[in-house]
Amino acid sequence: MTTRLRRLAALLLALALTLSATAFAAEDQRTAQRREDLDVLYSTLTEKHPDLFHRTPESAFLQKKAEIEAELPEMDDLTFAFALQSLVSLAGDSHTTLSLSLSETHLYPVALSQLAEGWVLTALPASEKACIGWTVERVNGMSMTTVEERLADIYSYDNMVRLRRQVQQGFAAAELLRYVGITEDMGPLAIEAAGPGGERRTITLPLLPEEQEQWPEMARLTPQGTPATAFQRRAYFSLDLGDAYYIQYNTCQEDPELPMEQFAAQVERDLGAKRYGKVLIDLRNNGGGSDGVLVPILMLLAPKIRAGETEVWGLVGESTFSSALINAAEIRELGGFLAGTPTGGSVDHFGSVSTFTLPNSGIRGQYSNKYLELGGLLESAAGIGVAPLQPDLYLPETTADRLAGRDTVVEAVLAQKVPYIPEIEGKRPLSRGRFVGMLREALGAGAESWDSGFEDLFPLSWFVPDVVWAEENGVVSGTGAGSFAPLRTITCQEAAVLVERALAAAGRTLPAVQEGPAPEGATAYAAEAVAAAFRQGLLPEGVSPQAELCRADGEAILARLSDALK
Repeated sequence: MTTRLRRLAALLLALALTLSATAFAAEDQRTAQRREDLDVLYSTLTEKHPDLFHRTPESAFLQKKAEIEAELPEMDDLTFAFALQSLVSLAGDSHTTLSLSLSETHLYPVALSQLAEGWVLTALPASEKACIGWTVERVNGMSMTTVEERLADIYSYDNMVRLRRQVQQGFAAAELLRYVGITEDMGPLAIEAAGPGGERRTITLPLLPEEQEQWPEMARLTPQGTPATAFQRRAYFSLDLGDAYYIQYNTCQEDPELPMEQFAAQVERDLGAKRYGKVLIDLRNNGGGSDGVLVPILMLLAPKIRAGETEVWGLVGESTFSSALINAAEIRELGGFLAGTPTGGSVDHFGSVSTFTLPNSGIRGQYSNKYLELGGLLESAAGIGVAPLQPDLYLPETTADRLAGRDTVVEAVLAQKVPYIPEIEGKRPLSRGRFVGMLREALGAGAESWDSGFEDLFPLSWFVPDVVWAEENGVVSGTGAGSFAPLRTITCQEAAVLVERALAAAGRTLPAVQEGPAPEGATAYAAEAVAAAFRQGLLPEGVSPQAELCRADGEAILARLSDALK
């Protein structure tokens, strides 16, 4: 080799080594930045979340963090983002999550929805139009249950309704499906589907091309018409549906062009001008905000519910979340009912979020600030826990209804021509607030007032006017420090005391119907009232004076009282 060739070879080798070192340095810097983002994310969650390890132990978080850290050098940007979200998902908190956009992912030409029949295909290439509306049975050989389980490893959720909502939203994202192992190397998506007549087909879908102009024509499950109650991109509006007044409430935020005070005044005028048998408040597309925004409407409806002038129905579904879930529970607390499907939000849940941004990737996220135990505030939410709010009328949308452009829920509620009577949940605990409400109803006494002096009495509870009456007439005096403990389960002796005081306030007496010794075990303050209630035949048989009562016990006491007062 000549001297000139040797020099050229040496120069090329030096250049190659320089480029390699530069690339290594860049890669090392990128890994260091990702490690910093990972550390910032973990420290933010552990320091700021009120109870990060309530569902998953800290050891599992640390193991996941170590696994991510070991793979940082090989990750692309999307995989890194998914990995971080998989760590966040261990919190089991729907409000604690990263804001990941799927717009950068490659897509499969498919969409599905959870309808009454199950997972239904709602969009496919036009060449597969015949399979629109078919039910999905398997994806790449996996059942939809397995698909949900795979995606559960990355989504933030605290109930299965919320998870399925997110599965529906991210199902077409190729990199996401690859990350959770539903596809390999972004290969084709094979969907096994069943038709209404029992026929079956396997639909193989490749990735959509990079250039959108090359995407195939799509077929969709398109309604043949649009109901008046179809979703509109407005905060709230109202409609006259004949015998029903309809309010679509899509976000728990004020509309700057129509403030809630002004909208509530409009609703009040409408309800004053015409008597409606039903008022429907549609929360099916409401993802939350501030639960206090709707309060003027609810307070407007409260006396109408009390007077039996109208039924109030909250319409709920998989997208009813956060503050909208609270509003739904408040509707039931007022004495209204719920129709639709279970909510995406959980009754008791972490919420009230703060946001953050990771320093290098710029990935944004949010974490919960506190645990909202709605069951400790509302009787309608008591005992449900971290679970969806279930409707009184379960009305899932069918494929046929969607195709026809019918609003399944609204039509079913309007079809109820007789007053709805909820099933009596006899075995549920009987709260002090509910018993006072039942007692006043049995006596038929008192005027209506919602101004209570008890600090722990939720202003939207249906029995507020009853407690106000009871306080004003000396039937109840509270439990001290300005509280009444309305959700505490009432004991047999407490019920006897309240009955005796209520009879005295109403100027009524009851004859004795039996003799013999009263049940033993009553405390001194209640002994006389227990003895009187026993002689009057009001007490449940075989129940100790200090035993807690269930709703069936309360119904029995008040039924005997009503009969005796006739």
